[in-house]
Amino acid sequence: MGNSFQTPDQETQAYFNSLPPMVQETIKQTGVSFSSKQELERYAANLVGHS
Repeated sequence: MGNSFQTPDQETQAYFNSLPPMVQETIKQTGVSFSSKQELERYAANLVGHS
């Protein structure tokens, strides 16, 4: 089935797809959901240690 991660829109999905595979996998494993691209950006930045 491939990518089972659900995003609210295509822009957010495109951003998710641009993340390093390790970050994508971590997000998928947490089961967290995002209501906006900005939320996903903040979460991903925290995962990789950037503010």
